[in-house]
Amino acid sequence: MGLWGNINGFLGYLFHIRGNLEKARRYYGIGMEKDMTNPSFKLAYGVALLKSGEFEKARDVFRDVLLNRGYKESTRNMAKINLSLAYWKLGEIDTAVEMLSELHRRQRNSRIYAALGYLLIEKGDLKEALEFNLEALDYDDEDPVILDNLGQTYYRMGNIDEARKYFLKAESLKEDQAVTLYHLGCIYQQEGDYETAKEKLLKALDCNIGTLTTINREDIEKRLTEIESRLS
Repeated sequence: MGLWGNINGFLGYLFHIRGNLEKARRYYGIGMEKDMTNPSFKLAYGVALLKSGEFEKARDVFRDVLLNRGYKESTRNMAKINLSLAYWKLGEIDTAVEMLSELHRRQRNSRIYAALGYLLIEKGDLKEALEFNLEALDYDDEDPVILDNLGQTYYRMGNIDEARKYFLKAESLKEDQAVTLYHLGCIYQQEGDYETAKEKLLKALDCNIGTLTTINREDIEKRLTEIESRLS
């Protein structure tokens, strides 16, 4: 059952790990049509759809895995985390936060802390976001996304010194995290250190900026234009 579906899923996975998302999606899609049952291929397909900006399709794939009681709980939990990201990108942030909060009550891991920590920032309750992201820091103070979340929380609260501290630590652990470099560029720009700001923003532009990256190239380029006008 699902033999041809899983064969196509395997082919999709091979293209996926080689970075060819277009062909990967094509084979995953055929796999789904032919009853692809392997949950790893389904999760990978959903991730490929997220990265391609096909959020509704990704939601449906992750939902399919989540609702299948025949899959392991760890697999279904992974689907739930990814499903929450699809809901976030579809504008349903309350649903995304609720899903991750429910999962967080049952287990602790860095990925849940990172995803929920950011969504709480986006939701706008900075007091709640700060409390949660400090809890996340206690859980894992070497995760660059958790550190970046805390930096963003302090940044939005206007506490620039604390924000810089956590952004710099995040950068020291992962120097190609575009959102961290962008916020450091903003801080240096605000302080009038335009050369350093430009350096950070140019590095941010060289990073992999995808559909799940929380800033976009237009944001970075706009800042660079402002800085160039100061340097000219």
